[in-house]
Amino acid sequence: MNPLAASVKTARQTLEEIIDRVCGACGNKCCHQGTMMGSQDLLRLEKGLRLEEGREQIVREGLRRRSAELRVDLATINNVVEWIGQTLSAQREPELQVLRERSETWRDFCDFLESDFAMTRDNLRYLLRFSAIRHNVLRLVREFPNAQDRLIEMAEQQGASFRASGRRIAAPRCLFDMDGCLAGPWKPAKCANFFCAGEPNVLREIAGEMSFDEFVLGNCQVSSTEKIVKAITVELELGRQYVAPKIVVGASQDLIDSTIGLLDSAYDAVEVKRQEATDFMLASAEAHTILNALPEDMAYIVVCNGVGSGALYELGVALDKLRVTGCALPFYLFAGEFDQPSALPHPLWADEVMSQPLGAVDLYVVE
Repeated sequence: MNPLAASVKTARQTLEEIIDRVCGACGNKCCHQGTMMGSQDLLRLEKGLRLEEGREQIVREGLRRRSAELRVDLATINNVVEWIGQTLSAQREPELQVLRERSETWRDFCDFLESDFAMTRDNLRYLLRFSAIRHNVLRLVREFPNAQDRLIEMAEQQGASFRASGRRIAAPRCLFDMDGCLAGPWKPAKCANFFCAGEPNVLREIAGEMSFDEFVLGNCQVSSTEKIVKAITVELELGRQYVAPKIVVGASQDLIDSTIGLLDSAYDAVEVKRQEATDFMLASAEAHTILNALPEDMAYIVVCNGVGSGALYELGVALDKLRVTGCALPFYLFAGEFDQPSALPHPLWADEVMSQPLGAVDLYVVE
């Protein structure tokens, strides 16, 4: 293993250990605060299911365990429905029947989680409906006098998840949160980039144990040429909306040529900018302007001598802004070397800004 790849593996392990230790220790775990998988996030997950061996089974088993929890919640709701029915006037029976029907939708969702459903785009999107299913049931519960208070009381007795938050019931945790994220490295970008306001603070802990360069390396992954080519191929097979920028350090000419060939077959134009005598460096505003102006049917490749942590961070800021707009960007940076140490850490890192932009960027170091 080359020294850079070894450094990446060490830094990545350190970063993961800090996150595992700190995230959730504040008692306000983001996954418990309404942070959910979204439709754009599912594109990352669907791609990951194709690329990572064993991830599909992890997701299936985790969702089945989640279904068991949701059935406990459903049983509590049904107990409340029965309690309502004991004192309800005949005039409100139609409203209670609507609540029963919505509860059946909850049951159908649990049945789906426990089935061997195909991991297709439509089926994965169906998973996003649970927030609406839950909201509709709880909204109807609130229509009946004292029913919400009764639900919270029964939940405490029966081990269900309903907890008071002001005058409402607290938001559920993310469907994919089961002893960590079921999506693994394919977790939503907002989660991969952090957004920590808690104490202990995950970014502060990371900064206390890792240098800026180590943090950047910790967001890279060691990979082979074959796996990188497969990642690009899978994205193009799934559709252009799945395409994500790729940054590769230590790329061979064969990898660059293979990437150009794949993009040539998918786009009308592939522009290759070679600056092999210099290192890559663009301010985030410059990178955003250039990449945002790319024609719709053009892929853009930059081949350079090297790239450092600061340049990657600046590029990450621009890529993250474009990602938020839903831009699927066929941009590829191939650098010969990783330049370190950095003269200074990036200001956003030094200032401990809550959202760090590299967690959701495909950063590869060729083994």
